[in-house]
Amino acid sequence: MIDSAKHSISLTISRRSELEHRLDHAVTTLLESARHAKQGILVTRLSPASFTVCLSKDVPYGTTLEDATW
Repeated sequence: MIDSAKHSISLTISRRSELEHRLDHAVTTLLESARHAKQGILVTRLSPASFTVCLSKDVPYGTTLEDATW
């Protein structure tokens, strides 16, 4: 699901075989918004199957970082 401002995408990925493709697609989807906002992209793993991909002021422009909260 993409939020209305196109700054965040929530994903549920149940199969390992889909993980890389779906996360890459989410990052690609946010690249234009990241360029306009001059922000980086943060990929956060919330649980074994839940992820959020979002713009972040804490990530340097032009960078994608990964984090885990579980």
